[in-house]
Amino acid sequence: MKKIFVLVVAFLLACSSGFAQKDARAKEYLDKSSEAFTKAGALSVHFTLNIKDVSKNVSESFEGDIELKGAKFHLNTPDMETWFDGKTQWALQKNYDELTITEPSAEELQVINPASLFMLYKKGCNYTYLGEKKSENGKPVHEIALMPQAKNSEMTKIILQIGSTDFMPVKIHISYKNKMENSIHIAKYQKQSNLPDSKFVFDKKKYPNAEIIDLR
Repeated sequence: MKKIFVLVVAFLLACSSGFAQKDARAKEYLDKSSEAFTKAGALSVHFTLNIKDVSKNVSESFEGDIELKGAKFHLNTPDMETWFDGKTQWALQKNYDELTITEPSAEELQVINPASLFMLYKKGCNYTYLGEKKSENGKPVHEIALMPQAKNSEMTKIILQIGSTDFMPVKIHISYKNKMENSIHIAKYQKQSNLPDSKFVFDKKKYPNAEIIDLR
């Protein structure tokens, strides 16, 4: 899941070159979504990720959770668990019980923190308003397409669904040149104004057998 967020943000960064064609109504809802996400403060989010190979008609899905508090985040999926406390990042590969420790630079943080997804459209990405739709659970949403200008981008399009009433992201669908598609379905948000900072720090006592690779 971390890799998916990194690719999404890389896609949006690729949109920043050149002159961008911007849809005023799309920008209005993107601005509202960015504001709503910021005002929500600390959040716990449950999501489902579907990965599909269109050429082979094969897909797989898994669920995950992410907790966000400013620049800090804790991401938990079946294969990976990641903590970031604002300075240090711990990434645990569960299958190998291997932990990698790094201190990301300010530039690297733009593609590590999933919250960047909701801000980087301001860099100059092309976007178009597709209209009011219904999400898979029947919730009214605003649908927006974001397109890269860079010809070497791996991604061809992101379709973003934003709740019509709370303006929080509901679904992110990503299409790639290699005929792969990823859909992130956000099942629920829970505001956690008192989310402790300890949530974003790796606790060695809970993983005594993990092999530690310190790259700081």
